[in-house]
Amino acid sequence: MKNKIIISFALFTFLLSCKNNSSPSLSPTAKGYIDEVIVLLEKNCVNKNKIDWKQFKTKIYSKAKNAKEIEDTYPSIFLAIKELNDKHSYFEPIKNSNLEDALNPLPTFKDEIVPHDIGYIRVPFFIGSDEDSKDYMHSLLEKMEKENQKNPKGWIVDLRENFGGNMWPMLVCIEPILGNGIVGYFQDSNSHYQSWKLLNGKAYLNDTIVQTLQKELILLKDKNPFVAVLINNKTASSGEAIAVAFKGREKTRFFGNNTFGVSTGCKSYTLSDGSRINLAISTFIDRNKKIYGTTITPDEKCNEKETIEKAIQWIYLMETNSKQIIH
Repeated sequence: MKNKIIISFALFTFLLSCKNNSSPSLSPTAKGYIDEVIVLLEKNCVNKNKIDWKQFKTKIYSKAKNAKEIEDTYPSIFLAIKELNDKHSYFEPIKNSNLEDALNPLPTFKDEIVPHDIGYIRVPFFIGSDEDSKDYMHSLLEKMEKENQKNPKGWIVDLRENFGGNMWPMLVCIEPILGNGIVGYFQDSNSHYQSWKLLNGKAYLNDTIVQTLQKELILLKDKNPFVAVLINNKTASSGEAIAVAFKGREKTRFFGNNTFGVSTGCKSYTLSDGSRINLAISTFIDRNKKIYGTTITPDEKCNEKETIEKAIQWIYLMETNSKQIIH
């Protein structure tokens, strides 16, 4: 009997030890940091209504098992961002050096050669300060003004390789071709809308001015021209926002290939240790309230070599047809 009691006690002690060893042993510091992140994600992420948060938390805490310092939790934070499944959010730890990236020059892209009677403008990505944005907008407007002097039959707006950045300098510059009024929306996970509006060289988020041109450009020939929009699989983020702004516009056709597929709006959040989460918090919606959030498809799929030619042919065809209708 005595031996049975000893064996039972030993077995109980062994099982208790196994249980303690298998359970996560997070320090208060590590747990507090993970809690901070999860609260942020659960409150703001664009997919919050699609996530089983109980299961989500279990997975993240399990990944952080035995973490003591904040830095020990970073793998679990990377996992948390991945589990959001929006393909746009990212985590940037404070201890990761971005010096190498900062020193690498950003890519530049050549303009296409088009016939003299076709207007062409490449809208590149924009990353930079407010001062940088002035140079960016000045450069775009200068090119558009030069093209506008040709009195073009139509315009080609080239969004290929535009992988994003700040959408507002891009959007306000393209108003002369795109037109004014409400051209799109952000929609958050609670179905709240914020409109993108253009008017007289100013871009508005709802009724708040977010970007202003130093000089307004008015098209000489036609305030509602034919527009061919070029996209490809490197058109992403804010580049996709400009594409969405053209969706639903009359006299517009898209050429190229599917965009990258992150047509969502992001906001940057700084965490308590100085790390940063760039979080997708809204979905792009066009002027007709069509929801995107993933890839944007062209009206006419073409390979890179034929995209520009197809766009030119379409503009000529539309211009010819419109003349026949008038006569």
